[in-house]
Amino acid sequence: MYWSVRQEFDRAAGRAVGWGIGLLAVSAVLLGWFGFLLLTPFTATEYQDEVECDAPVSDTYAGNTRSLCHGERDWPELVGILALAVPTTAAGTALWAVGSSRKRTTDHVLRLLELQESEQRDRTGS
Repeated sequence: MYWSVRQEFDRAAGRAVGWGIGLLAVSAVLLGWFGFLLLTPFTATEYQDEVECDAPVSDTYAGNTRSLCHGERDWPELVGILALAVPTTAAGTALWAVGSSRKRTTDHVLRLLELQESEQRDRTGS
C-alpha cells in the first residue's frame, strides 16, 4: 500500500547518502594530499641547482636557513588545502547522516503504519 511512498523516500535518502559519501571521498583525497605535502621531504629547484628539503613538520625544517625550502612549501598553501577539506568533511558527514536517518525513520514509520493496519484488520475480523 505504501510501496510507492517508500520507494520515493528511499530514493531521496539514497541520493543524500550518495552525495555524502562522494563529499567524504573528496575530503579524504584533500586530507591525503595535505598529509603528503606536510610529511614528505621534497626538492626545490633554484636555477639549475636542486636543494633537498625536509618535510615541513620535521625538526630540521625550521633550522634550514635556505629560504628556497620555505618558499616552495609554504604554510598558506597547506592551510588552504585544509580549509577546503574541513567544509567538505562536515557537509559529507551531515548528508550521510541525514540520508541514513531518513531511511531508517521511513522504515520505522511505515512498519508502524503496517502494524496499525494489521491490528485494525484483526479487530474488525474477530
